[in-house]
Amino acid sequence: MATTLTDLDQVLNNILPKDRLIHRDMQNHLDALIKPPGSLGRLERLACQLASAERTLRPAVDPAITLIYAGDHGVASLGVSQYPASVTAQMLSAYQHQFAAISVLARHAGSVVKVIDVGVNGEWTNDDRDKIVVSQKIRPGTRNFVDESAMTPDECLMALTIGIQRAEAAHAQGYRAILLGEVGIGNTTIAAALASALLNESPRTMTGHGTGIDQDHWEHKIRTVEAALKRHHRPDLEPFDVLTRLGGYEVAAMVGTILGAAQHHIVTILDGYLTGVAALLAVRLAPAAVDYLVASHQSAEPGHGRVLSALGLNPLLEWGLRLGEGSGAALALPLLRQACAIASEMATFEEAGLTETPAPLESPWAITRHQFSWPERAAVYRAIESRRDIRQFRSDPVPPEILERLLWAAHHAPSVGFSQPWDFILITDPAIKQQLKSLADRERQVQKLYFDDDRAQQFLQLKLEGLLEAPIVLVITANLERGGPEVLGRHTMEETTLYSAVCAVQNLWLAARAEGVAVGWVSLFEPRHLRQVLEIPPGIQPVAVLCVGYTDHFPPEPQLKTVRWADALAVKELVHWQTWTGTTPPTL
Repeated sequence: MATTLTDLDQVLNNILPKDRLIHRDMQNHLDALIKPPGSLGRLERLACQLASAERTLRPAVDPAITLIYAGDHGVASLGVSQYPASVTAQMLSAYQHQFAAISVLARHAGSVVKVIDVGVNGEWTNDDRDKIVVSQKIRPGTRNFVDESAMTPDECLMALTIGIQRAEAAHAQGYRAILLGEVGIGNTTIAAALASALLNESPRTMTGHGTGIDQDHWEHKIRTVEAALKRHHRPDLEPFDVLTRLGGYEVAAMVGTILGAAQHHIVTILDGYLTGVAALLAVRLAPAAVDYLVASHQSAEPGHGRVLSALGLNPLLEWGLRLGEGSGAALALPLLRQACAIASEMATFEEAGLTETPAPLESPWAITRHQFSWPERAAVYRAIESRRDIRQFRSDPVPPEILERLLWAAHHAPSVGFSQPWDFILITDPAIKQQLKSLADRERQVQKLYFDDDRAQQFLQLKLEGLLEAPIVLVITANLERGGPEVLGRHTMEETTLYSAVCAVQNLWLAARAEGVAVGWVSLFEPRHLRQVLEIPPGIQPVAVLCVGYTDHFPPEPQLKTVRWADALAVKELVHWQTWTGTTPPTL
């Protein structure tokens, strides 16, 4: 347990990363089962995570316990919620009588429930023989963080300790998974403030409608968060200080539970926005704790997705939940149970008496082998060599299954920090295509001024009719904020997000060539004009406007080479040996 900051440091030091060897062994085991390797998708990745976290090839999530921390917030007095703080105490009665939402969901998911009052602003009658609800109240609600720090450092440490102790008790009682939940008035305001501070985001981006407040109350809620950040937030604050100033007793207790569970190799199933923020704080304190987290769902709160992205977690469900109480975690528990069952109960080919395994599949279209045959390799190089920027298109539609394959290829491009920053805008509306053509024509008239007369006339002869002729105009964008501010590999080269989107362009282009589909890249656009026509939001950068369709002719040479706009360079002229000034090796 942690009763001092030194004790907390000891807990943090005890948290080790997942066992990567067991992760590998589990994947090998799953590949040997009587199914195509990888065919169970996310379920297999869950099995690998659970195995590597628990350090066993027979992972389990049973028995499971749901820990719900209850606490109110002083900021609720400012009217940021449509419910009074007294509702939290009333909810404790519902938990005692086991007719709340989580009571039903957890019962049917096969999890016991324990509710801990760490800061409810109100009294409640303890008539619970089963001791489902217990009191470890630190204070009846936090202070209003607009005026002062929400907690004192001692109170924050006390709440952390309660959470750690609860995780340690769960471990001692043999629980294999912890479902995390919370209840309290004002807690989505707290979540927005903490997330804004931790991710350096605007409160307007991170603040949602919580319990269902109207537009005016939402604006008031945003101003409240902004006022709290103005008073408390500094870029150099340690996570513990951020939690103390802007958090709550239930938040700190959840942070403690995540840390305590990770210390004992127990997986924590997160619920909604506030549990995600607690996880972000826990991971800031102990980065390896992320290996023990499963995101049950992405809630309706707008900041939740950004928090999960910062954690690198993909939610299992997206059902628009915004209840809290651990409800999403209870819904996800059976999925984890199924992952464990597949790993433990399904037969391998050898056990089933089968002698041959099928070729491993990653998708319905692509066969992935450790070795490619010469025809397969030759096909790749042929697609690269014969790829052309096409300007003339037929109106024949691209079959949906081929378009799906092309987008699949684009989506499997490499990306910095696996941020996958691309989005795809598919345009078939003739009116929008005409708007794009008009923009390109206008920009072409501007750009011709940069060339001499002969070059300008040659430039004007380059066709833009593909924007109208092609059945599809595809715009690929780059989300400059996807993955949060801490994308691996992007700190020193911010442009890598754009480079990643360009990789998606190349993947799609080569796949299209293999399918006999033509692609033409039109770059005569001002990004601000594209934003306006296509209603692209801030933070999203247009990267490529592609005409996609069929053509009567793939020319043997690039068009700009044929018209002598530019000459092809020899690769040998572009290779530098060891350093920029080094000579090219003779083997090239």
